Amino acid sequence: MRSDLNQMSLKRTEPHLPRPLSPQRLGAIRKRLLQWYAGNEQPFPWRHARDPYAALVAAVCAQQTQMSRVLEVYDRWMSAFPTIEDLAQATSAEAIRVWGRAGYPRRAVYLHQTAQVVCNELGGQLPTDRKALERLPGVGPFTAAIILNFGHGIDAAAVDTNITRVLGRVLFGALQPALETRPADIRWATERLLPENQATRWNPALMDFGASICTPNPKCDSCPLPRLCDAHAKFMSGARASAVRAQSSFVGSQREIRGLLMSLLRDADGPLPRDSVLLDVVQRTGAKRSRVTLAERSLIEDGLIRRGDHKLFLGSER
Repeated sequence: MRSDLNQMSLKRTEPHLPRPLSPQRLGAIRKRLLQWYAGNEQPFPWRHARDPYAALVAAVCAQQTQMSRVLEVYDRWMSAFPTIEDLAQATSAEAIRVWGRAGYPRRAVYLHQTAQVVCNELGGQLPTDRKALERLPGVGPFTAAIILNFGHGIDAAAVDTNITRVLGRVLFGALQPALETRPADIRWATERLLPENQATRWNPALMDFGASICTPNPKCDSCPLPRLCDAHAKFMSGARASAVRAQSSFVGSQREIRGLLMSLLRDADGPLPRDSVLLDVVQRTGAKRSRVTLAERSLIEDGLIRRGDHKLFLGSER
């Protein structure tokens, strides 16, 4: 079953391609990538669980995180909150502590908020409609597609960094698709190539292929698509992909200050005196007090901490 949004998107005008996507070429790309996946599939538990909640957790864990680290976070989370009801009954502080140092802790808050919406307003069931899923806290197009695919068995095209890189190179000949290929063209490509009733194999095939073969510096000698990919000859002739803008240094950044504030509160047994915490961060980082209070304010706005009675608390509950 293919999602309604995908059916509508397939009617869009085909973008300009270096060479036509004939039925023969389309079929060959699908066949070779699925054959590659059959021998290289990563055994992630959510891919076969048919559990919408597990799919939600996996997709959120995978946001801005390398897959080598996702499984550790996923296992820890599912051990603490095996069901969406368990998560909804927890506090945001408990969710943040379980998330730990996995990075971007706002994701833990989104998961917690989504669990409460689902259990309090949707009868405990994640929707089977893509638009309804995208109305949930922190659920965007990629996460919605993963829930539909692995949770409900519904075909939906997914777009992430790896998929963008693979399809941007194969179909558009871009060396660095994140910089060179229009997002609308990538969305069209994901929907056009999605095989009927095979999203649970096709989407992870593209993701795993992009993570292991069609990497930022691709392993073209190991690629099963040499004559089907319009970037292959460019790479083999010595061309290199432009680097995507690197993240700024962590040391001395607001991210460092936020992270230290979170660490102090996450590791404490309860609330901490606000002035002592802020002074501690100032002394450890060498940052001005104004920068530390700015970080504190941003964490409060994100629902990660709260302030009251001259103390700082983890989570947002009073």
